[in-house]
Amino acid sequence: MDGKIIHDPLHGSMKIKGLILELVKTPEFQRLRGIKQLGLAYLVFPGANHTRFEHSLGTYYVSKRLGEEVELDEYERTLLQVGALLHDIGHGPFSHTFEQIYKHYVKEYDHMHLGQNLILGKVDIIEGEVEDRRLIPEILDEYGIEPKEVADLVLGRCHKRYLGQAIHGDVDVDQLDYLMRDAHYTGVAHGIVDFERILKTLKIHEDELLVDEKGVEAVEGMMVARSLMYSRVYFHHTVKIAEGMLTRALEFALEEDHLWDFWRMNDCRVLVELEDLEGYPSEIVKRIKYRDLFKGAVLASADELSTEEKREFLNAYRNIKKRQDIERRLADAVGAREGEVIIEFSIADLMLSEPRLKSTEIGVLLHDGNIQPLTKVTPLANALKRRQTPRWAVLIASPSKYVEEIRRIWKKVIFG
Repeated sequence: MDGKIIHDPLHGSMKIKGLILELVKTPEFQRLRGIKQLGLAYLVFPGANHTRFEHSLGTYYVSKRLGEEVELDEYERTLLQVGALLHDIGHGPFSHTFEQIYKHYVKEYDHMHLGQNLILGKVDIIEGEVEDRRLIPEILDEYGIEPKEVADLVLGRCHKRYLGQAIHGDVDVDQLDYLMRDAHYTGVAHGIVDFERILKTLKIHEDELLVDEKGVEAVEGMMVARSLMYSRVYFHHTVKIAEGMLTRALEFALEEDHLWDFWRMNDCRVLVELEDLEGYPSEIVKRIKYRDLFKGAVLASADELSTEEKREFLNAYRNIKKRQDIERRLADAVGAREGEVIIEFSIADLMLSEPRLKSTEIGVLLHDGNIQPLTKVTPLANALKRRQTPRWAVLIASPSKYVEEIRRIWKKVIFG
């Protein structure tokens, strides 16, 4: 088989064939075309319409390049490429937007566990019949790849530590692609990464994926880009307001016993299903469609909150019923309807959606043969760990007519 040429706006023309092509052709992988990489960020950054499909292909390409640079053997190269290609196969609609809903409503189906189960053939996410369909584990078995090994690898677990680090580490193929891709599509220059330099200076040494001392500046640049992209794009307050609104619409639907199979859907299907429901979900979807979003009433930094207030908010983050109760009390206090006041928490949310943000400990192979963590080699790594990303810790939003009153009374209502 000659394979296919895919033209990617970031990496150029990439040729796929054999096992990779067979996996790309599966309906599970094709489904990723309908899931936006950055959720509702397109409401702020109009170009951000790229999907998990092209990011997954891009991550495969980066893994292929990395395997060549560090001279993996043929089996390890293939395993790394498959893990990179399938690392997001379990993502649900609007990517990370519904993380809290997975955590509190459908615990068995967060995107990581769903991805594992798809790779192992334990769950089917595709509705209806697909002609000549082949399942992912069948294809892997045919090419001599153990499905469980791939399922473990997408979580960063592998008997070869460096392979796990390459998929889910301080500097990994996933981050390299999404930082560059998201910067390209949003038009935000912060995500620019010296991709070639990083690839050329990553090394395998004593079962670890390390960076050569000559690549320290390139890795620093990647980590600065990552931190700034979280501030500027991923946790832009307007993006989080839109995502909070859509999350509340889905919570409302679930409480009314609708859409429990939302995790099978793509973005458009979720919006259509929510809009077809009467009342609040339909209203919210219309607001999102026409960008009639709630306004930020409170953007409080961690420094503005006492230790007790932080603890109260952390408890509200961990207990969705407690957060909903606070939102109801605020709505009642200003005369708003239920669902018209939403609270978002950035710090705890980051810990759930992207634990790698503070990962700056990649080992540096020094010229004398010693290994030191990056934090010992450069003060910038420590500074990035301390940098608060984003600047706000708590966001409260509502329709504009309630904003001033919420600003005046929010602390009194929440903390008494």
